[in-house]
Amino acid sequence: MSGSVSGRSPLGLVWRRKKLLVLPGVTVAVVGGVAGLVVWAEVLLGGSLVLGVAGLVVLSFLAVFGHAALLIAAADALRGRPVGVRSSYGRAAGRVPGIAAWAPISAAQLLGAVSVVGAAWSLGSYLVVPAMVLDGVGVRDAMRSSRETYRRDRAGFIRGTSVLATPFLLTFLPSVVVFFVGLTATDRRLGAMLVGCAGLFLGAGATVTASLFGVFRARLYLESKGAVVAAEPVSDVSPVE
Repeated sequence: MSGSVSGRSPLGLVWRRKKLLVLPGVTVAVVGGVAGLVVWAEVLLGGSLVLGVAGLVVLSFLAVFGHAALLIAAADALRGRPVGVRSSYGRAAGRVPGIAAWAPISAAQLLGAVSVVGAAWSLGSYLVVPAMVLDGVGVRDAMRSSRETYRRDRAGFIRGTSVLATPFLLTFLPSVVVFFVGLTATDRRLGAMLVGCAGLFLGAGATVTASLFGVFRARLYLESKGAVVAAEPVSDVSPVE
C-alpha cells in the first residue's frame, strides 16, 4: 500500500468528474450557513455552553454526512462507475445511525487537533468514515482497522494530507486579510462586498480541498481492502440524475 498512497493525484479525477466538486460545495455552504446561525444565536443569548456544544455536534454531523456522500461518489468514480449526486446522498442516508454515532467523536477530534496527540488521533481514524459508509462497518471495528492501516504507512498518510491541504492553505490567509479589510472599510457597500468575496474565496478553497481529500480517502480505503481502482474512470452518465 505504501506505494499507492502518494502515487496518483486525486486532482485528475476531480477535474474529470465535476460532480465531485458539487457534493463538497453543498456541504461547505450548508455547514457555513448553520455555523453562522449558531454564532448568531450565541451572540443573541450572550454565550451558552449547552448551545455551543449542541451546535458543534450538529455541525459535525452535517460535515460527516456530506463527506460520506462524497466518499460514496469518489468510490464510484475510482471503480469506474457513473457518479450520481442524489444517489450518493440517498446511500449516505442509509448510514445515518453510524454517522450520528461518529459525529460527537469527530467533534472531539476537531477540538483536539491542535495538539500532537489530537493530530495523531485524527490521522489514526482517517479511514473510519470510509469503512462505515462504504462497507457498513461498525465504529469500533472501523477504528481498529483504520489504526492498523495508518501504522503500516504513517509517512504516506502525513505526506498525502499535507499536499492536499494546499488549496485551503493558499486561500485562507488572503481571505482573512480581505475579510478584516472589509470589516474596517469606511464605505459600507465596499466593506460588504469585500467580506462576501472573502467568504466565497475561502469557500472555494475549502470545496476543492474537501473534494481532493474525499478522493484520497476513498482511494486509501479501497486499496487497503485490495479493491481494484480504475486508471481511467468512465464518463459521468447516471440514470439517477
